[in-house]
Amino acid sequence: MQTDPLARFRDRLSLPLIAAPMFLVSGVDLVAAACGHGVIGAFPTVNCRSAEELDAWLSEIESRLRALSDAQGRKAAPICPNLIVHRSNARLSQDLAVLLRHGCEIVITSVGSPEPVLKPLHEAGALVLAAVASIRHAARARSRR
Repeated sequence: MQTDPLARFRDRLSLPLIAAPMFLVSGVDLVAAACGHGVIGAFPTVNCRSAEELDAWLSEIESRLRALSDAQGRKAAPICPNLIVHRSNARLSQDLAVLLRHGCEIVITSVGSPEPVLKPLHEAGALVLAAVASIRHAARARSRR
């Protein structure tokens, strides 16, 4: 049994860090730069105004990272979308479909239970991290892994 969930990314990380997914701040440039320098680059999916824009952002980041990987001879750190799982997120299923289509390796869930997205993300091989705001939320997230 693997005890280090980041082990499969170790050779792609300069440090075991996640560039935080900041609302209205994290975007294509920041995520591509972080990943290109060996840091997991995260962004809230709601920074994109539609699922189509999310698809375009991921495509652009992936394109930049492919070019960088080809030039450097090593694979970039993973892209890490932050999926808002609160019931008020009307785009949840659309955004999830985009993440699955792009094969995101790490996904952060926040503002609610990750339970509705765990099965499809795990089946796709994604590592799912739950962002929590309290010890109670952490205990609930841990019980649902």
